[in-house]
Amino acid sequence: METQQTLSSSGFEQTLLQILRNLHPRRAAQVVDFARWLQTQPAVDENVDEKISVDELEREEKAWEQTYLANRDHFRDMARQALQDLEAGETLEMTIENGRIAAR
Repeated sequence: METQQTLSSSGFEQTLLQILRNLHPRRAAQVVDFARWLQTQPAVDENVDEKISVDELEREEKAWEQTYLANRDHFRDMARQALQDLEAGETLEMTIENGRIAAR
């Protein structure tokens, strides 16, 4: 029988902290914004065991990396456009109010 390594909630916390520490502050703020958005979403898998195998996590990360690499130029173009829009004052701040996303 093969033994699978798993990440518990504290393992995810440590992984997330390591990632955040290595990000530019603007990127770290995006991670926090995304986490806040996730909190507003219904938990579809609440009854699922809270542990995920390291192998599964690595497969997911590799799939995201391949998707990013295949679309890198498009993502960079979108990021440049978003920064230009931000600098031109053509964006709205997104906030979470009463569990809902709002723009101001």
